[in-house]
Amino acid sequence: MPAFKAPEAGNVMLGIGLALSANAVFSFQDAVVKWLVADYAVLQILFIRSMAIALVALGVYRKKAVLGLIKSRHKPALLLRAAAMVIAWLCYYTAARSLVLADLVTLYYAAPLIITVMSIYILGEKVNPARWVAVFVGLAGVIVAANPTGRPDLLPAGLVLIAACLWAWANILMRQISSSESTEVQMLFTGLAFCVACAPALPWIWVTPPPLTFALMAGIGAFAAIGQYLMYESVRHAPASAVAPTSYTSLGWAFLWGWVIWADIPEPTVFAGAGLILLGSVIVVGSEWRRMRQRRIGGNGV
Repeated sequence: MPAFKAPEAGNVMLGIGLALSANAVFSFQDAVVKWLVADYAVLQILFIRSMAIALVALGVYRKKAVLGLIKSRHKPALLLRAAAMVIAWLCYYTAARSLVLADLVTLYYAAPLIITVMSIYILGEKVNPARWVAVFVGLAGVIVAANPTGRPDLLPAGLVLIAACLWAWANILMRQISSSESTEVQMLFTGLAFCVACAPALPWIWVTPPPLTFALMAGIGAFAAIGQYLMYESVRHAPASAVAPTSYTSLGWAFLWGWVIWADIPEPTVFAGAGLILLGSVIVVGSEWRRMRQRRIGGNGV
């Protein structure tokens, strides 16, 4: 496993901003994939998406990405992360067939609390009180929104929570890898690894989509490439425990896309949970902004 290198303190707000942008991009991707999984297998969508990501990485970085991948000393860690993400994808988008988008995303955001805990024991990060408050407020929102006593079928919810655990672990691995591995190598390796993992199933699950749908599948790959770049860069500038709660903001996007595409109106408990989740994100961003201002004032001798 690559040695972990802590980010510079002055770049935390940049990291948070990049993560917020990445989550906005991934939320659009989630909405499109949920629409596609009604007619196409998850592995087929993932294959086309991942091929598009690999092609984007090759098109943008060219020889630099290929040589970087060949010379990379972190292939086992990259492979481990890719495996965790493939399984998370399967769990998450299988559950997407049974859950409205807002419920799906809300349940998924148990991950930031898991990331925060892992960042202490695996990365050795120091988590300040504001970050703890943010993740516990967010977790309370997840519990309220999940409303387990009111759900007749807990299997889809369970699949989403498994995906959240795997995604948290993948984020910790990304944090470790990003300290010594370039963004283009991570994008290329992940895209190719996903293609290899999905390819054996294609002869049994492939359904040839019309040109417009195929373009849509490839298009989410291009969006995912942008989102991956933003996310990989965010963890170079901010600790995992600071970036993790910002993912809660995706819930607002989920409400929007769910309403626009499917006219979904979430249950009142989902709205209540969403309020707590967004509050958690506001707490961590406000805390980091205050810390940054205090460092600047101290640096200026004021």
